[in-house]
Amino acid sequence: MLKILVFVLIAINLVLFSMFFEGLIEQYKLEKEEAKNTVKGGMEGYLEQTFGIGAFKIFKSMVDIDGNVRYLVYLPKYEWFKAPTYQWYEVYATQNGYQHTEVNR
Repeated sequence: MLKILVFVLIAINLVLFSMFFEGLIEQYKLEKEEAKNTVKGGMEGYLEQTFGIGAFKIFKSMVDIDGNVRYLVYLPKYEWFKAPTYQWYEVYATQNGYQHTEVNR
């Protein structure tokens, strides 16, 4: 009788754990989807709209003479079995919004 009770309790625990982990995975997927759909403002929003979410890396932030913040951003381009190549951009604020220019080395 005790063996049957232990078997039933183990079965119930496995079902409950599977439901719990399934709920956690679903919640994680929903949070990731909400993070993609949130609209960011300012410089970060411009960078995500221009280069894509997570495609760019901010290398350095600088302050120019007028007090505006400028970012030096790079985009890694990966190819099979080759070292990545990088495209560098300088992103800055203007009176009409934000602009970016490609930096040549």
